[in-house]
Amino acid sequence: MDRCLLRLYPRAIRGAGRAISSKQKQHVPIASRGDVEYCRRFVLKNDYDNYLVSLFSPEHAREAVWGIRAMNIELVRAGEITTNDTAARMRYSYWHDTVNRFYGSNPVQTPISRVIYDSVQRFGISRTWLRRLVSERENFLELKAFKTTADVETYGERAYACLLHPHLEVLGVRDMHADNAARAIGVAMAIMSFTRSLPLLLAQGRCDLPRSLIDKHKVDLEDLFNRPRSTPELQEAVYEFATKGYTRLCGVAEIHLPNSPKAALPALLSAVPVKEWLERLEKANFDPFDTRLQRRSLRVLWRLWVASRKGTWLNGSSYHK
Repeated sequence: MDRCLLRLYPRAIRGAGRAISSKQKQHVPIASRGDVEYCRRFVLKNDYDNYLVSLFSPEHAREAVWGIRAMNIELVRAGEITTNDTAARMRYSYWHDTVNRFYGSNPVQTPISRVIYDSVQRFGISRTWLRRLVSERENFLELKAFKTTADVETYGERAYACLLHPHLEVLGVRDMHADNAARAIGVAMAIMSFTRSLPLLLAQGRCDLPRSLIDKHKVDLEDLFNRPRSTPELQEAVYEFATKGYTRLCGVAEIHLPNSPKAALPALLSAVPVKEWLERLEKANFDPFDTRLQRRSLRVLWRLWVASRKGTWLNGSSYHK
């Protein structure tokens, strides 16, 4: 599939990649091709939609994206599969130390760490984003529930957007409009993620929908914890929650995307799988238990290609400076 996709890349994106590469820092890579391939396969297996997004970046940027996405998967797993909070914090402590060593001369010797270390040295990725990504994932351990939708938006801006800001830097983009777009897309990503995971979380006795929506729509959580299923009240809460994310994506396309540098588009295409899933949720009448929502959509790849050619994920055209 990867070779076929290479033929689909817009020439403008390829050209942007060549322009950026001439400004890259001189650095002798320590990551082997095996390390890069490990990250690529890890992301392909565990974050398929964003793996597809990465293929629309210039070739020089993909390795960095795979490394950071692989790190994020490990961070999420640290909070999900460890038996207690103490064990999870030990894993996060390890990642705090690993991030600090990205900016020294003695990186941790693992495939993911070597790939990210090379990317940091080559592209000058800001320490802020990687440290914040670890901290926000760690802080999520203590979070019992989001009180309001605004709390979810803040978390999305701080956690999920930290996956997009380094992507922009690897593309050579440091721009206010692109950063604002990344934050808004991060909000939509968080909303989609918490909505999509509802069936699993309810079975575990947890719900990441904001308490304000739970109370407003009179969702009986205790009943759902005992018998996870869709109810009219839950669907009303999901509708309001998902609409907030979808609105954010439309706002990005209408306001920030037209004013962002063209080179930023490969990173901002992360919005496309989110938009596609939210539209599928609407067709399922906002029922998060609809089994069709748990399947991969073959349309994501096509929509990514169309958006990369048009420069927007909305109907019509978009203009870049």
